Amino acid sequence: MGLFDKFKKKENTEIDIQKAFEANLKYISNIDVNVNDIKRQFVKSNTRFYLTIGKVSCPTGNIIISDPLAYLPSNKFCPVLNVQIPFGEYPVEVAICRSDIIGIRMCTVKLKIKEAEAVSYSLAKPTNESAAFVAKDGVLSGFPVDAGMISICDEKVAKEYQDFIANWYKDNPNGNHYDDYFDKFFKESDEKYPQFQRQGGDFIEWENPKTKNKLIMVASGFGDGFYQSYWGYDSNNEICELIVPLVNPDLFGL
Repeated sequence: MGLFDKFKKKENTEIDIQKAFEANLKYISNIDVNVNDIKRQFVKSNTRFYLTIGKVSCPTGNIIISDPLAYLPSNKFCPVLNVQIPFGEYPVEVAICRSDIIGIRMCTVKLKIKEAEAVSYSLAKPTNESAAFVAKDGVLSGFPVDAGMISICDEKVAKEYQDFIANWYKDNPNGNHYDDYFDKFFKESDEKYPQFQRQGGDFIEWENPKTKNKLIMVASGFGDGFYQSYWGYDSNNEICELIVPLVNPDLFGL
């Protein structure tokens, strides 16, 4: 796969890890993002890489970004974005970084809606009815993660996922939907792309066995937290992508 496979550990580093982690917490909760910061993540070098991990089925065009393990099964903290995209099936890319400081990390998840390149980003806001949190001055954008994983899916596919999990628990009342079901898919992903994720797997495309609709799951950077998403606009001011920043590799000297 190129330079990324030839990564070598650095002998010395001057990075203050604690400060870098604190800065990354601010980075993932920002209400704006720099287009060049994102563009620099989707390159191929000995510390950065990106690849397509699967597709998302969008039969309604209403997008939900949430924690697929902790919250999506119960439809809790599952904001529906207030912009509808055209119906269809869209590829998802993930920017990845690797270093001797933080290991392999998923940096940014990108739902590619059009081939055009993004020249600007705008905060993706939820519908008033579905917002994860509401403040005195209005709804808050973003979503919480409590199981170290994010997902991007269509509103209809989310309902299908919830039905699947509910039925799975009827057949497995003492089971755990990650340990006893999803874990094997992540391990298969790890076996297929071992150089691009941590042991045990960091990303999957999951296809509902009944409806055949797809969603993706990706490990959320450094784990739990509160994350934002952004619409990417092309030079014609049309939406071309949706991103979820997880880790800023610049903060870790990559």
